[in-house]
Amino acid sequence: MTPVLAMGLGLAAMTACTDDGGPRLEAATPASARRNATITLTGRRLCGTSGDCATAAGEIQLGLESPMVRAVVLSYSDTAAQIVVPEAAPIGVTSLIATVDERTSNALAFEVLP
Repeated sequence: MTPVLAMGLGLAAMTACTDDGGPRLEAATPASARRNATITLTGRRLCGTSGDCATAAGEIQLGLESPMVRAVVLSYSDTAAQIVVPEAAPIGVTSLIATVDERTSNALAFEVLP
């Protein structure tokens, strides 16, 4: 089963900057692209806290507010994922969010080009 990546936002009150062991996004290459383009995300724990990509349930979303759209994941490992910018992605500056095993990553800046 291929996981789906989606961009969204799970906001919680932050009392300290602690690492909850969830996924972390570090970079998108390229940092901006048109719809249907393939981009590579690098990060940590993209296969969950166990690092077991065979059992991880995850997605990558574009957007912090509606309309948020999910990106199709072409390939992934614990430190990288290739995704396709969805045709339905709104044009402009947005964020990428990874959710793996119900844990949400940081928001990574990304721009969908016209």
